Amino acid sequence: PEFILHKIYPVGDRTLETRWTMKMCFRILPWQPDLTFTGTSRYEFDLETEKVVRHSDTWDSIENQEYFSVEGLKDLAKQATKLEQTPDLDTPKYTVLKRMADYEVRKYDPYLVCETPTSSSDVTTGEGFNALASFIFGGNDRKESMNMTTPVYTTSEQKMQFVLEKSKYEKASDVPGAASTSSSDISVVEAESSVCAAVSVPGIPLEGDVRSAESELRSALERDGLDAEPGFELARYNEPYVLPPFRRNEVLVKVKNFSL
Repeated sequence: PEFILHKIYPVGDRTLETRWTMKMCFRILPWQPDLTFTGTSRYEFDLETEKVVRHSDTWDSIENQEYFSVEGLKDLAKQATKLEQTPDLDTPKYTVLKRMADYEVRKYDPYLVCETPTSSSDVTTGEGFNALASFIFGGNDRKESMNMTTPVYTTSEQKMQFVLEKSKYEKASDVPGAASTSSSDISVVEAESSVCAAVSVPGIPLEGDVRSAESELRSALERDGLDAEPGFELARYNEPYVLPPFRRNEVLVKVKNFSL
């Protein structure tokens, strides 16, 4: 398991609380799902013996925090039975800051993308894919071939984006430019570090599925007092031949002024 300690703070003369993220791979199942939990742990100390005398944990994704919680078991089972697969390719690095029952909040490191505009407001179309594929597979001013990455982003601002290899390119100026003979409008930009809320959209999503997921995500963020920015991204992680139950798709909305 990977354990990330975000902060430690006092909540009383003899009590400390920590906020954490825990990730693990459930290897006993054939599809080896990733499990993520976020929450707090509270420790009460005996100042004379300098020992912990009481310890309790809470998960952000459940309301019933009893030691044996049926809701907690259902939450674990929900994650364990997700069949979606993430290809073993370069991908933007992020840390899950908070995982709720219906979405999670992530802190993304900066990453580079090549992008091209699309004429359709339908984010589920494949428009722009061939132009970007041609660019990374040698159709650039250096005739330099790049490896495929994941996910492919389509934005509500009518752009399609491919992530570029972080191990190969540190900044936008390191990346080849569009070929002079190309008729496509391709640019390389750096996606700045950001905090995003993400929700899963299973299968092969249609435009209506994506818009519904965005609306539900915004409602959940408003419910929890989080300030969502305008716009969204659809992230699609898998090759076209991957069967619908195994596909990973997400709608992402940026969040302003988030703090743990």
